[in-house]
Amino acid sequence: MTCTIISNVKELDIACKNECRLPYPEIKTRLRSKIWQLYRRGYDRFWLNCEYGVPLWCAEIIIALKMYNDIGLYIAMPYEEQATDWNEEHRERFFNVHARADKVIITSNYYTTDCCDLADIHMIDDSDMILIVGNDTMELFGSKYAREKNVSTEYLIL
Repeated sequence: MTCTIISNVKELDIACKNECRLPYPEIKTRLRSKIWQLYRRGYDRFWLNCEYGVPLWCAEIIIALKMYNDIGLYIAMPYEEQATDWNEEHRERFFNVHARADKVIITSNYYTTDCCDLADIHMIDDSDMILIVGNDTMELFGSKYAREKNVSTEYLIL
């Protein structure tokens, strides 16, 4: 079965930007636990858009799990130059994950106002369930679209 993981990116509003300091290790531990739980429930393919934050961290977790498990990482890039303005470390992590992904698609050649929605549509159309990481009160395009398509939704509240 296939799961799309999306985030409302509220984890990036935290004042501390050092991923080695609290609360980031706790967030990553919860993500790892949830992905493992989903894998044990039969979800063996995961779609992500690989934005910085939760999506990139989930991709790195899935890459680590791939070493010993039959699990697939699929990336839907919203636009070709997605990581252009990222700092060097994050850009390198982004490309490292892409090199190890089972499939990468690009939904738009350049940034448009709807390119992220197009990536969500592509991922959700190929999914049995979506996991929304973050606040369950924030209505995302992906959660609305999943509801329209009758794709089940779970939340991991941070």
